[in-house]
Amino acid sequence: MYRLPLDQQVLLVLQTAALLALFVHIWRSKLQQTYVYFFAYLFVALLQSVVLAVTPYDRSTYVYMWLTTEGLIVCFYALIVLELYGIVLRNLRGLASVSRRYLRITLAAAILISVALLHFQRNPASITGQFLTFERTVVCSLLIFVFLLTLFLVYYPVPLNRNVIVYSMGYAAYFLTKAAALWARNLGARWSRSIDTLLIAASTACLIFWLFALNRQGELKTSVIGHKWHPEDEERLLSQLQEINASLSRAARK
Repeated sequence: MYRLPLDQQVLLVLQTAALLALFVHIWRSKLQQTYVYFFAYLFVALLQSVVLAVTPYDRSTYVYMWLTTEGLIVCFYALIVLELYGIVLRNLRGLASVSRRYLRITLAAAILISVALLHFQRNPASITGQFLTFERTVVCSLLIFVFLLTLFLVYYPVPLNRNVIVYSMGYAAYFLTKAAALWARNLGARWSRSIDTLLIAASTACLIFWLFALNRQGELKTSVIGHKWHPEDEERLLSQLQEINASLSRAARK
């Protein structure tokens, strides 16, 4: 019976332990009330780890279990990005509303593009290949919005609690790795093992980072990471941001 390489087995055990520890930590810290979709994602990811661990790797059942659970996880990727925008822009409702609207439109377009790509393929891919095409398109679309949100946080001196900053930066790092791994699969099967190992290691590192950095006290500590190189511009940029938000709020009401 085929088994995963030993290094991947060790990383998957570590990843499952990190998932469980972070899930319990968020529950005990009562942070699940703020990060609802992230908490649900952790549960589904933990469920995937357990289900795949007890399913024989060389059976077709393994593929279908992976497709089902990974499909749910992709849905939570989108929900987490929506949640992230809502949390970061909670005091800028005009910007938050417009951002969520464009995110939904982009997701719909990404799904249509992935379906079109599958339709025009000369050699029909396997069901796993088809799913990876869909996942790659959706993840790369979401990565654009995660990248834009990161630029927003770096440029504008918006006061945010420490947990939001930790959550955002950790998710940006994880998502960048995920997107890079999905694109790198096009290099061929010879790189598959290295890519899978890198992805497991990166996602585990993000989980451990969140485990130690997210806490109840982080909800009370406010930080500003934007425009640190020109502190004297903070008031001007915040005033500019408020004007943009007010304009978008008025436009939305018309």
